[in-house]
Amino acid sequence: MLDNTPSRTAEIVALIRALENVYYGEKSLLKDKYAVRFLSDFYTTIYNRLSVLPDFVSFFVNATSLGLFDFISLRHGFMDKYVRDLGPQMPVLLLGAGYDSRALRLNDYIKHGIWEFDFPATQRRKKFYLRNEQTKGAEVHYCEVDFMKESLAEIFVHAKLEKRPTLVLWEGVSMYVTKEVVRSTIEAVRDYFGKGSYLIYDYWQTLIDHPIKGVLNAILPHAMDIIYNEKFTYGETVDGMRKLALDCGAKKFESYNGSQMMKKLSLTSRLPLTSAAVAVLEF
Repeated sequence: MLDNTPSRTAEIVALIRALENVYYGEKSLLKDKYAVRFLSDFYTTIYNRLSVLPDFVSFFVNATSLGLFDFISLRHGFMDKYVRDLGPQMPVLLLGAGYDSRALRLNDYIKHGIWEFDFPATQRRKKFYLRNEQTKGAEVHYCEVDFMKESLAEIFVHAKLEKRPTLVLWEGVSMYVTKEVVRSTIEAVRDYFGKGSYLIYDYWQTLIDHPIKGVLNAILPHAMDIIYNEKFTYGETVDGMRKLALDCGAKKFESYNGSQMMKKLSLTSRLPLTSAAVAVLEF
């Protein structure tokens, strides 16, 4: 991503959240009425064309997105659950926040502030679209950072974050970085925020013991690169990710694929990516 260019991936995620709200209506997992505000003219046109179609079209949207539509909605809703559960007890921190709307949607649950870290171009565009929005409840701290030039420890210090138990959400990032970046992120959260903190992030599963799903899993990264122009650079097995997390000091590690997240959220009607998962680390 260029320094002066807002994130295209973040806008695609906002489009998916906006469509999920339209297609599922009262049964929407996210009920994100804010996501549509972050769409450029190009994505607004796509939204307008898709949102007027019957709700069963969501099945075809999900199929053409290779299951990405439902997985993004699920991971977002799954992380929302932790904000509801832990936001009353500790600060919430978003690494690579993109066009997140939790400060608006979940402000009743965020009692100790929310910090949003992202590249300047994306964050400035977000603040521009929210310039007339009055946030109630949660105190929102916008922090423009360059993750390539500063360590997370330096970023946390500059943001004047307290060294106390914190909920850290790292969404849609780990598959685009290296194993060492994932390792250093886990260690930074461990060292800075300490015991009682949580780090939740999604990751690409590199091995699935299923004859058909295994083949699809091998093809998907290439397809994603062609369709979304976003190349995956890192993936891991569940056992491999567990070992990495525990080696980095996590006291507890849990991994949830799409089906397992659906069960946690009491959902039955989604068809997410089978080769992606969400890791929950407790320190």
